[in-house]
Amino acid sequence: MFEAQDQILNQLRAGEDGVSEFKTLRFGRHGVIDPAAESIAGELVAFANATGGALFLGIGDNGSVEGIPKSRHEVVETWISNIAAQNCEPPIRPTIRRQALEDAAGNEQTIMLVEVPRGLYVHRTSGGRYYLRIGSTKRDLHPPELARLFQERGRDYVFDEQPAHAASVADLDRHRLEAHFGRSPTIPWLDLLRNTGVTHRDEHGEDRPTVAGLLVFGREPTRHLPSAFIEAACYSGTALTSEELVHAEQFSGPLAEQIDGAIAFVDHFMRQGRSSERSSASLPYGIDVVDEAVVNAAAHRDYALSGSKIRLFLLADRLELYSPGGLPNMITLEDMAYRTHTRNQLLVSFLSRIRSRRTGDVFLESRGKGVRKILERGKTHSGRTPSYELFGEELRLTVWASA
Repeated sequence: MFEAQDQILNQLRAGEDGVSEFKTLRFGRHGVIDPAAESIAGELVAFANATGGALFLGIGDNGSVEGIPKSRHEVVETWISNIAAQNCEPPIRPTIRRQALEDAAGNEQTIMLVEVPRGLYVHRTSGGRYYLRIGSTKRDLHPPELARLFQERGRDYVFDEQPAHAASVADLDRHRLEAHFGRSPTIPWLDLLRNTGVTHRDEHGEDRPTVAGLLVFGREPTRHLPSAFIEAACYSGTALTSEELVHAEQFSGPLAEQIDGAIAFVDHFMRQGRSSERSSASLPYGIDVVDEAVVNAAAHRDYALSGSKIRLFLLADRLELYSPGGLPNMITLEDMAYRTHTRNQLLVSFLSRIRSRRTGDVFLESRGKGVRKILERGKTHSGRTPSYELFGEELRLTVWASA
């Protein structure tokens, strides 16, 4: 946003506006005492709910360079990071940069730029305030404005079809696109990507990958969707303790790689120490159940929940799989095996046509039967029916190991 020193100096001369806010910091014995955390959270939220912007820390209201003492640099960075993560809902991930500038006396001072991207969803402060940046100030959103903002970005709408506003077409992997659509489409590439939902033209006329397009065809989806990965861990016993941790791994990249990687992780560790000639029926988990469970979690999790990832724990007596997102209205834990609701319709449509490198089959062969397959096949394999439990905005599946 403000990459060059000339851009920064020009902004200081021009003053605060719709994309810049100047802040002087006051320090106490243990850290920043002014501005208050809620006030800074309001500025971050206001920028995120608008088009993005930057906080200039160590700058007076009139644009004068005041600086931040060198001994306080790390304190300020930690302070800002904590506010963005803990005082903003959902959390915001700003870019924090240091910049050397001369003050009025010609002495070199260090300021910090806290750059906030346009949010994918609607943000508020931990105090419950929804702000929007208007010109050089932030203000509370009125109910009609808030409703419109939720309509544009909120999770009550089809989130996976929304454009990832910080991403561009260059973030898509051309080889993956050609493998899916062919190398010589009959219409121009951009038209094809728009027509199929891989990209969406935003309000400024720019082509942006959709959330689903980025997840499936992006080079590094987590660059713009930081929580869109699978975290897996294997334990030697039945407790989730560091003493019993055998191995932990994170699977990122395009969603197909995440899914294949997580399933291969379970397959590897449940076979470890066993004869390679043993049949699948003698293994602690049916790989078909694991396959269905991981694909379901990746396809139906709530990607609008920032800071929440899929978590997979492989233990001696069970497999636990945590998926971000509560149940849709009208669906309960008791009837979810017999009713259908697709949270990510565009993503599901892609996964129903993309083939796994591990198996050669499409990831989703039929819709609406995944939960029933998990319950029925899981019970057949181990003798115990897998169970689903809801903890706030997180769904946990437990699959029991066979004796």
